[in-house]
Amino acid sequence: MGRWDDKFVRAQRKWDHWQMQEHALTDRVLHKILEDKARRHPDRVVFQFHDEGHALEQVHLNANRVANGLLALGVKPGDKVAAMLPNCIEFMALWFGLNRIGAAIIPINVALRGEGLRWQIAQSDSVAVVLDERYAEQLLPLSDELAQVNHIVLRRAAPVAGPVLPRWPRGGALTWEELTSHGENTPEREVAFNALSSISFTSGTTGRSKGVMFSHHYWYQIWRSAVQYARYTEDDVLYTGLPFFHAAAHGTTGPALLADAKAVVVDRFSASRMLEDCRRWECTSAKYLGSILAILMKQAPSPHDADNPLRLLVGSSAPTDVFQAFERRFNTQLLELYGMTECNACLVNPYDARRIGSCGQPITGYRVKVVDDNDMDVPAGKVGEIVVQPERKFLGTMGYYKDPDATLELFRNFWIHTGDLGRADADGYFYFVDRKKQALRRRGENISSFEVESVINSHPSVKESCVVGVPAEVGDEDVKAVVVLRDGVALPAQELVDWCEARMAYFAVPRYVAFRDHLPRTPTDRIEKYRLKAEGITADCWDREASRVHAAETTGR
Repeated sequence: MGRWDDKFVRAQRKWDHWQMQEHALTDRVLHKILEDKARRHPDRVVFQFHDEGHALEQVHLNANRVANGLLALGVKPGDKVAAMLPNCIEFMALWFGLNRIGAAIIPINVALRGEGLRWQIAQSDSVAVVLDERYAEQLLPLSDELAQVNHIVLRRAAPVAGPVLPRWPRGGALTWEELTSHGENTPEREVAFNALSSISFTSGTTGRSKGVMFSHHYWYQIWRSAVQYARYTEDDVLYTGLPFFHAAAHGTTGPALLADAKAVVVDRFSASRMLEDCRRWECTSAKYLGSILAILMKQAPSPHDADNPLRLLVGSSAPTDVFQAFERRFNTQLLELYGMTECNACLVNPYDARRIGSCGQPITGYRVKVVDDNDMDVPAGKVGEIVVQPERKFLGTMGYYKDPDATLELFRNFWIHTGDLGRADADGYFYFVDRKKQALRRRGENISSFEVESVINSHPSVKESCVVGVPAEVGDEDVKAVVVLRDGVALPAQELVDWCEARMAYFAVPRYVAFRDHLPRTPTDRIEKYRLKAEGITADCWDREASRVHAAETTGR
């Protein structure tokens, strides 16, 4: 047994003792966990953003300040507050502060604008929005459509005199400093372990994005499982550049809190900077997506690639053809997971018994199986839909917020239906095959074809459209839009892309645009999307990236 395994065994004994306490279940409330850790290890640095470390007591008191400020604004238990923030310590203080008074945080993708942004804030019933000043121009045009939002709180890079924002129609606008000026005493509020902690919006693979509800206990179980399957101890330093509005990013912050480790958080993933960061801060583990591995492998080889402190990279969608080559080149180990927001990390490739190409076994408290279209089990080796069932109470999502029909469909026949195709071998290892849902994935971001089509179809010159994913040069897919124009009108592809850029997240804007006279349809008049996807990048595709290269060459820039 190695040195790290010895440390993990000792840490496991401490966890087992804590779990045996009668009050353990009721104490699985996020702010209680933070408060307990701060009492035991007040000076231990738990979160680091760039060169600035934040000790447990400091994080705890900051959360109290936020909680008291929110109470002063009239935020009540059960209320929701949206957050449009970059990776920053204020996000963590807001989350713990909201949870401390029985309210919930709604992380919003900071690239959203227009209808997609309005929908998530309105659908979540957010009564306030906390945002970084750089995103204000995305929110302000929606003020008349967000009648339930009473307050805006602005985080600024540096305190600046003068008005914060143009007057918000209801309530007002204040700075982060004003919000946190109401004292650091702990508010006396009782919050249950199964209360709502956060709502994370899906990418809307089959329609509008849905709000996945997380209880305190669900978050605890996600973090607890990660500590176990990744064997984190107090000596670990966990690294992530995933954005905080993605639940996956908190597979770093939460486990670091539970394991008495440290989380190093950067603004965003950078292939050229990641290894340098990990060496600088002696990071022992990092998060990945499959596209991140592919990008790192495309970097020019360096004799220093293997000289890094990373014992483990944890993530999903590792390309099978680069798995072993990546481990050899960077002298580390990949730990592959599978899951979705609704059932986080329901499969994990076991630490000591990995199978390359597999996304693992159900070792984190879930039952997992593969079924046919009638929800009947299929034999080993046969492809079907992956379905998941928690083995114990309060594990997994509470459902979709304000969407009972979608919740019932998700839990059809008492199993969570992932919408993903896979197979299992005779030894219980699962293998992801493809997405059954109409989703795209570009550079680590899930994209709703429905939402992209809605924006395209809103253009006055467009009759209808279909959006599909086509192969990209580096992992995942690029977005292709096949568009039918209204009779007698013309529309340059660049003009359509400009329309999209102003109304959706940058990663969802189509790279390829093809104009057609009609779209292929079934006898029941449904668009045959699979045919357009299968044809890939066709000769009639206008390429946004090639167009920019051509423009740069033409202008000499």
